[in-house]
Amino acid sequence: MRFIVALVLSFALIWACAKPLKKHPVPFYVGAIALVGLYIWGTSVGVRGEMWSMFQPLMQRCALAFLLFSIVMFVGVLGEKSALRVRLMPIRRQLSILGCIFAAGHIMFYGSSYVPRLSSAFSGNLAFSLGLAALITALMAVLCVTSFQIVRHGMSAAAWKRVQRLAYPFYLLMYVHLALLLMPSALAGNQVAVISIAVYSVIVGAYAVLRAAKALGDRAGSTAAARTADLDLESAAA
Repeated sequence: MRFIVALVLSFALIWACAKPLKKHPVPFYVGAIALVGLYIWGTSVGVRGEMWSMFQPLMQRCALAFLLFSIVMFVGVLGEKSALRVRLMPIRRQLSILGCIFAAGHIMFYGSSYVPRLSSAFSGNLAFSLGLAALITALMAVLCVTSFQIVRHGMSAAAWKRVQRLAYPFYLLMYVHLALLLMPSALAGNQVAVISIAVYSVIVGAYAVLRAAKALGDRAGSTAAARTADLDLESAAA
């Protein structure tokens, strides 16, 4: 339950800070880096307490990063008049960068555990997990770099759009990675892990439905536009 409460509070904070984030993103980036540093420090010294029990899963289970990436993805498939789209569309780029910063905390935590074992890790499920994590990290790095305005302005519009399409496999693979990571704990009866997988699955499932609906709607609109154009040509010829 604390995991869900933490996610809801995080989303409320993002909603409230939309305009300041758009105008002054750098302080938010610095704050995100500070939170990652706090997480790494708290984990290393074994911090305990109610507030920590809400904060720690958001970072260690990559929940906060996943929430930010989910908002970025959902905004793109919602209707033009959706309140969520109107409010958050102007800050998709900033949310993507923040998501990458928070994901870096997750990567550093698990990387410190698995990197020393690389010489003996390339076998079975662990090899698959490490390979998947490396692929996701590479995709995230590309998407993060191209989210900065200075890089975007140096690319053609077509090239930038092609790169941004990597967000679809990145988002799906991130979900698969997190589900596989949490599955052993969930099967062992860890309530937070069970809730985490359920929340991630509901979010990704809802996105898949909306993405498919939008694709069908766009296709229907294109077909209707083509038919209208054909009728106009026939009328002009007559």
